[in-house]
Amino acid sequence: MSDHLYNTLLNFINIKVNLNHLIVKYLISNPIRDLMDEVFDGIYRVKVPLPKSPLRFVNSYIVMGNIPLIIDTGFNNDESFEVLNNAIEELGIKNMMFFVTHIHADHIGLIGRYLNNSGIFISQEEYKIIEESSSSNDYWIKMNEYLIKNGFPKEELELAFNSLNKIFIGTYPNLLSMKFLPMKEEEKIIVNGMNFSVINTPGHSPGHACLYNNENGIIFSGDHILFTITPNITWWPSMEDSLKNYMDSLKKIRDLKIEKTFPGHGEMGGNPKVRIEEILKHHEKRLEEIVNVMDGELTPYEIASSIRWNLLNGEWNIFPKTQKYFALGETIAHLVYLERKNIVRKSERNGIIYYKKTLK
Repeated sequence: MSDHLYNTLLNFINIKVNLNHLIVKYLISNPIRDLMDEVFDGIYRVKVPLPKSPLRFVNSYIVMGNIPLIIDTGFNNDESFEVLNNAIEELGIKNMMFFVTHIHADHIGLIGRYLNNSGIFISQEEYKIIEESSSSNDYWIKMNEYLIKNGFPKEELELAFNSLNKIFIGTYPNLLSMKFLPMKEEEKIIVNGMNFSVINTPGHSPGHACLYNNENGIIFSGDHILFTITPNITWWPSMEDSLKNYMDSLKKIRDLKIEKTFPGHGEMGGNPKVRIEEILKHHEKRLEEIVNVMDGELTPYEIASSIRWNLLNGEWNIFPKTQKYFALGETIAHLVYLERKNIVRKSERNGIIYYKKTLK
């Protein structure tokens, strides 16, 4: 091949690559496509809507490469699918891999609509929950029974769970039919020459994991670090102390070199180290508040009703029942932490759990 022909061909290839990039830029800048933006070179965020959820959106991230990597997806419903799939089509993606930070339905739901994929990465611990919870309803039944033992009125809990089932739990695809690739701590996924390490961050869920690129200081934090709200830390059957695990996981991330944090919800930006300190202080204040409201022996449900929540001016009586479900789980997680510190003591009478302050 002559030098002239070679240079002409090379220029054509460069023009085509640049043109494709400009087309994508145009589509993203178009108001119709204001749910997708490029947040780093070759990394796109898609704000996938979450109908009927107060969270409103989940941030799905697409790392471009020979086989692009999609991090978290959205609910398994048509509204979420339309937005994510439009982004996939605009970027010209025909095949993809997935990384799921955790098993909540707003993060894992849509993988069932992309069966012809090159694999779904997930932490080993989170995959264990899939195995335990997907074959029957026993996992959720045990969780609900435990909440009833902690004082949640059975009728209210059934209404709450039915609502959650319609919005969240009932939207799960058949996870046992998926091509999951369980991963260990520090195992790597390579996309477009970038090495992403799996970092286990249990707390928000037992096997929550972040994806970290040391070279560029990038972390996909899932629901481990959020800048606009505080992640929900609840009681899990497979975790002895979910709050302690979460706080330890925050401190673990705090020591990393982080330039850009890409969270699962809300806006990006902010200093992750500052945010971690804010979240740790939030939980310290919550622990103090719980101890201060404990007058005598109370059920966790009674304690939860006495705590100040940032919803509906904290009026527990008008709380949506679904929010009471989350609030009770979070209260139990804090009480377990306090019990293990010997600050409160747990007892059980007639199948109901009570806590009271430990005498000093």
